[in-house]
Amino acid sequence: MAGWDTGGPLKVGSWVKVRGTHLDKCRIVEYRGPLGPGGAHIYRVRYRGKPYPAYAEFREDQLEVVSAEQ
Repeated sequence: MAGWDTGGPLKVGSWVKVRGTHLDKCRIVEYRGPLGPGGAHIYRVRYRGKPYPAYAEFREDQLEVVSAEQ
């Protein structure tokens, strides 16, 4: 069920960075649901890949909201 509104700061379309990685400007493209350990919320993000955009999934606690201008 892509695009669920979780009620928190992380929403589809939000710009985020992934803590502990070089991924500093990613966009949330899908909310996957409470699929992680202990029901952790999982998000799919799109980041700049060469030569095409790439996708990965992360737990909510690994993501930090950033402004789109950064």
